[in-house]
Amino acid sequence: MKSRIDIEHVSTLAHLCLGPEEKSALSSQLEKIVDWVGKLEELDLPRGEEGPECHLDFPLCPRPDEVRESLSPERALSNAPDGECPFIKVPKVIEER
Repeated sequence: MKSRIDIEHVSTLAHLCLGPEEKSALSSQLEKIVDWVGKLEELDLPRGEEGPECHLDFPLCPRPDEVRESLSPERALSNAPDGECPFIKVPKVIEER
């Protein structure tokens, strides 16, 4: 099944300015990715109690939530280029319309 990607819409959502060649290449790449993911849905996988069985060398189960001590604002900002507790100053990225 060939998927059609609206590259104009995707680039607008991602705030990307793409040239015609980039749009063509990216559109082709995204269509291949979507088609590949679609093929995964066609697999008939046995289901266990927790979902599809998986035979990997590492667990896929999410670890349980646990309360931990968090960083102090000073520690969190220790490597920030322009940190002013308790905030990190960043350049404005949203344009007003």
